[in-house]
Amino acid sequence: MGLKSSSERYSTIAIFIHWTSAVLNIGLLASGFGAATSLDPVTKAGILRLHVPIGVLVLALTLFRLAWRLVADHKP
Repeated sequence: MGLKSSSERYSTIAIFIHWTSAVLNIGLLASGFGAATSLDPVTKAGILRLHVPIGVLVLALTLFRLAWRLVADHKP
């Protein structure tokens, strides 16, 4: 595996971003449902304090992946 995708396989960076985003999205779902079902406002605020930065991180990873694909990693 290399830094650029081949016709048979995606690059190491693309695979890393994919699985990191997948795990973070599962965490976002869990924390979102946890915040939605929480009755205590302090607990809800604590959960959302974790939820929001993770969402921003997923957005940043997505934007980085798009830029990486446009600039450096054209899968044939």
